[in-house]
Amino acid sequence: MHLHHKVLLIGLEKHRRSRAHSQANDSYLGSGHYYYDVSVPDRRKLARAWLKENKRISVSEFLAVLESLYHARSHEEKTLASILLAYNRTGRRTIGPRQLNAWLDNLVGWAEIDSLCQSVFTAEEILANWNEWEQFIRALARDKNINKRRAALVFLTAPVRNSKDKRLVTLAFETIERLQAEREIIITRAVSWLLRSMVDRNKRAVGAYVSENRLALPAIAVRETTRKLATGRK
Repeated sequence: MHLHHKVLLIGLEKHRRSRAHSQANDSYLGSGHYYYDVSVPDRRKLARAWLKENKRISVSEFLAVLESLYHARSHEEKTLASILLAYNRTGRRTIGPRQLNAWLDNLVGWAEIDSLCQSVFTAEEILANWNEWEQFIRALARDKNINKRRAALVFLTAPVRNSKDKRLVTLAFETIERLQAEREIIITRAVSWLLRSMVDRNKRAVGAYVSENRLALPAIAVRETTRKLATGRK
C-alpha cells in the first residue's frame, strides 16, 4: 500500500457511517467489494483536500497512488481513485487506454465502472488521441467482462453530450448496435443512457435509430429515449 494511500484510507475510515439498512452493505447493485459506507460528497471532499495538500506531487507518484487505490479491497478506495483522477487534469494527460483497461479489471458494478468512465475524460481528451480511444472502445464492447462492456457505453456519454464531433456519435451508434441485444440491466440502462445523451445534439439521428431498431433495443432504452425525444427531459 502506497504511503499516500494509507493517509487517504484513514480519511475514509473517519467518514465511515454505521447504517443498518441494505444500502450500507455494499456499492449499489453490489460489487462484492468491502464497503465503508462513506458518502460520495465526503469522498469528493477528501479528494479535494488531499490534492490541495499535495499540489507538488509528481505525476509518477500520483499514478502510483491511483494504482494502489484501484487494487485495494474496498469500493470507496477504488472510487476515490477515480475522483482523484477526475480532479487532476495533469495526471490524466499521461494515462492512455492501456492503463485504463488494466484498472477496469479491478472494478465491478455500476458505481465503480461509472466512477471511472462517466465524466472523467472529456471529449477533447478523447479526440486528441482518437485512434487509440476508438480501438479501445471497440475492444471493450467485445470484452467477455460485462463490466467492461458497460464501460464502452459509459465512456461516450459525456463526450457525445458535450461535443459536436461526428466521430463520437458514429462510434456511439456502433457500440449501441453491438450491445443492444443484451438484456442484463447493467447494459440495458447504459444503452438507454448513451442514446439519451445524444438527443440534444443529434435528435433526428437518435429518433431515426430508435424507430429503425425498436424491436432490437432493450424496452427501457426505447421507452426512456422516446420520452427524452418528446419532452427533452431525462
